[in-house]
Amino acid sequence: MSARLDSQHVLVTGVGGPSGKAATIALQERGFFVVGADMASVPNQADQFVQVPAALDASYPDTLRRLIREHNITWLFPTVAEELGIVAELAAEFRAQGVAVFMSAPAGVHICQDKWETARALQARGIAVPRSAVGRADDPAVRALGFPVVSRPRVGRGGRGVVVHDAAGVAASVAEPIWQEFISGIEYDVLLVLHPDKPHALIMCQVFEKTELKEGRVGNAVGVKALNVTDPKAADVAALAENAARALALVGPLDMDIRRGVDGVPRLLEINARIGAHALKAPAVFDVLVELVRQGHRG
Repeated sequence: MSARLDSQHVLVTGVGGPSGKAATIALQERGFFVVGADMASVPNQADQFVQVPAALDASYPDTLRRLIREHNITWLFPTVAEELGIVAELAAEFRAQGVAVFMSAPAGVHICQDKWETARALQARGIAVPRSAVGRADDPAVRALGFPVVSRPRVGRGGRGVVVHDAAGVAASVAEPIWQEFISGIEYDVLLVLHPDKPHALIMCQVFEKTELKEGRVGNAVGVKALNVTDPKAADVAALAENAARALALVGPLDMDIRRGVDGVPRLLEINARIGAHALKAPAVFDVLVELVRQGHRG
């Protein structure tokens, strides 16, 4: 481990989750003092832990302000899906105080938080996504998708609440899901970082092939294999991820789920405006962000 940079205090949220754990370990290895936050008293490896309200609690913005002030935070590293839109709205305020926040502009972050809005926005910009619809299972737009079809919460994390419908009669897990054609090919996880300054160069990209999913055909990845972005199996996936990021004017660290159809075409399923759960397997994510901080960038 490198010498500790006690003047470099980073606030990592969601330290009990996979992304928070990854960020804590990686940033400590790179010499940062990690103040970890979570809504529950969870096992963690942070140098100092604080319990905070849920991200959607009205007091959450003021809690972040207080923690930044009291703990001399110089870098806010959000990993909780529900807080990303809030942090995006607060980012300019924090940057003006000298705190680094590598986060996209609020408009893009809010689109990414809603899978229906993501699909609509990307399709309108010519980015390949599954055919999608919202409504009841018997609505014409939903029925037109055919079978198999997937229902999933419009707002939610990873594979939670995803149901594959091979025929009629299986209920969705939520009242108002997004319905999408089921893309049956290989699923990929793509981690990338775009520079916060124009022209927003792509400074890091790692493609993982998901080798095993928790629920079989869907769900969080329980096994992944790193692919070189120049590999023919990964090059078009990496290009799709970068094009999607540029279509929505996204910057900083991003995590995307992409599936390849039976026609061989990759389609984007989901964008998270943060690091992903497999970030420790892609150390370059942290290397490039740390370098930005050390160069004085604030996001």
